[in-house]
Amino acid sequence: MYKTIYVPVDNSDHSNTAVDVGVHFAKAFGSKIVGSHVYAAKMHDKRFKQMEAGLPEEYHDEKELDRQRQIHDSLITRGLQIITDSYLDYVDKKCAENNLPIERRSLEGRNWKVLAEDINTNAYDLVIMGALGVGAVKDSVIGSNTERVLRRVRNSDMLIIKQIQPMTGGRIVVAVDGSPYSFG
Repeated sequence: MYKTIYVPVDNSDHSNTAVDVGVHFAKAFGSKIVGSHVYAAKMHDKRFKQMEAGLPEEYHDEKELDRQRQIHDSLITRGLQIITDSYLDYVDKKCAENNLPIERRSLEGRNWKVLAEDINTNAYDLVIMGALGVGAVKDSVIGSNTERVLRRVRNSDMLIIKQIQPMTGGRIVVAVDGSPYSFG
């Protein structure tokens, strides 16, 4: 039923629970897990350019500014890739423990936008995503990134993880609006 299960990760409790649920489903359906993380290196590059006016005078020379931009870009990109790898290592570990195939996806850009594009382009069978991420606001039901992805995905089943406690015999709510899509 589900050949590929896509799990975007950010190392939050909800994300880690989504990985656990994804592994459980992958074992049941014989699926491959696709773990992904999106980082925004270009956003940091823009911010550095905005702050250039505040640099000491010796850095205002165009050649020196270009050199500083390259150093900054390299450090930010490398640092964000290391963070991404550490998040995806968690998915790798869980898949290895359960002898499941995994594909790692390290993506760059605005997280919700890139996730929605990746999901729609690849039409993963099932997407399992945490309701909240590392930037969760107290008392929120769903985070802004999850909500934005959810509204834009067209071809994949979505499972949003709200509770971080293990699912042992609990209830699952299925929303049906009467449209042909809801009976899918």
